[in-house]
Amino acid sequence: MKKVIGIVVALLLLAYPAATWWTGKQVEAHMAEQYKLVEQVPFVKIVKRDFQRGFSSSTETVTFEVFGEMFRSLEKLQNDAAAGADAPAPGAPAPKPLQFTVRSQIKHGPFAGGKFAAAVAESELVFDDKTKQELAKVFGDKKPLTTRTVFNFGGGGSAVVESPAIAHTFEGNDAGTLTWGGIKADMEFSRGMHSYTMRGAAPKLEVKDNKGVHMVMSDIQFSGDQKRVFEDEPMLYGGTQNFKIAQIEFSGMPAPSGGMDAGQDAAADAAPKPPAKPVLIKNVTYDISVPVAAEFLDIVAKMGAASVLVDKQDYGPVHYDLSFKHLHARTAAKLYRSMMKMYSDPAAMTQNPDPTRMLAPLAEPAMELLKHNPEFMIDRISFKSPQGEARVSGHVKLKDAKPEDLANPMMMLAKLDAGADLELPEAMLAEMGAAKAQSEEEKQMQRQMFAAQLEGLTGEGYVTREGGLLKAKVAFTNGQLTVNGKPFNPMALGGGGGAGAGGAGDMPMPEGMPGAESMIEGEPAVQPAEAPGERQ
Repeated sequence: MKKVIGIVVALLLLAYPAATWWTGKQVEAHMAEQYKLVEQVPFVKIVKRDFQRGFSSSTETVTFEVFGEMFRSLEKLQNDAAAGADAPAPGAPAPKPLQFTVRSQIKHGPFAGGKFAAAVAESELVFDDKTKQELAKVFGDKKPLTTRTVFNFGGGGSAVVESPAIAHTFEGNDAGTLTWGGIKADMEFSRGMHSYTMRGAAPKLEVKDNKGVHMVMSDIQFSGDQKRVFEDEPMLYGGTQNFKIAQIEFSGMPAPSGGMDAGQDAAADAAPKPPAKPVLIKNVTYDISVPVAAEFLDIVAKMGAASVLVDKQDYGPVHYDLSFKHLHARTAAKLYRSMMKMYSDPAAMTQNPDPTRMLAPLAEPAMELLKHNPEFMIDRISFKSPQGEARVSGHVKLKDAKPEDLANPMMMLAKLDAGADLELPEAMLAEMGAAKAQSEEEKQMQRQMFAAQLEGLTGEGYVTREGGLLKAKVAFTNGQLTVNGKPFNPMALGGGGGAGAGGAGDMPMPEGMPGAESMIEGEPAVQPAEAPGERQ
């Protein structure tokens, strides 16, 4: 029996070095696979990668560059301008490409760092001596950012990213204090980052300056659960991402300038102003979800806060919910890649801005995306005012767009389907109209004008009153604008007739479209019933 045990132990002792060598080789390959994914981001470049593999441990040093080509192009433009000037004006030097280096100490498995794993990597940022001295003023002897990654034998693993808590005082003209409670994030990932989950938190960020400005963000949390939509498309993920802040406080901020009309004394604008009212925002949330069904995906964004206190007035709860529905996934990925490439294009970012030229690379995938009838939704925008809650929702989409329609703006307009539901406090709108008045008499005049115009709209049925709210349902479809189901012409407002006068909101349409014949003859495509106050 002892002989058998001895043989087993001997085999294990012989096998362990081989296993260690094999796991080191595998981890090197897995990390190289991840860097290939990084290089697919157009504005990120791996300048240098050095992997020194040893028997039981390895060291890897990788230098990344961000927006390198763009920064070099800016520097060239600045140098060319200086060379062409007789007396070049002094100015700030062009920004250099942003580079940073990550060094990882890797222990090979199968037992690494006290774990049964393929490898354990301890990573940190590497800085030059000058940067180290500056960081030491803030972080002391603490490392600004560290990562501990455990690789499993399948190529996936887990990672913990940490930054330490600090408290720093700034001197000089920008004197103030910075308090940072640190940050910690945990991640689990599959091989090649085909999927990952992430959870993280930062307890506090507080900033004060010598002018009395004070900002605090408390209990920051974030999470994500993402999965690649297509195995061969590393840039597109579906799933969820969440961001929460328990509380945000602002105080001592400078009051915004209201601007001045011509003829006013400019010195008045330079006079000391009282600080803006303090702001307290509670339970801030930002949730993004990307559900995928077959060849299509949605992007749903929900932003909100339970309470928004400006001085003592609470405007919460606040909701800002938007979504893009029925996006063709492959085309969306193509559009995203084109956007990333555009952002990293030196010519697009440094030459005289020409929107047509800058956006040209996006035209083809954007038009292709429209062929699949996507829909933009304002699911909800709402807040509480002193006069009541305001609420807006709406949608915009193209119905059955064909490739030939995309080159014809009028055809596109005819296939546009848009709508909105509005619920706004009447008193709030009245006060908004009078807000810029310079005197009480002018304010009263503005209120009277608003009341008269509102009376006309409610009389014709374009606006309904209910519990202090003004409600309207706006729609644009088949080339016609309607409000509360009635054809509406905004150009006729204040023109002596009802809003339904002058074509009742119909838009001219190309020949061959429903209703085009009657429009050519000068008659509306849809004959509305006579509304009170409408011209005969």
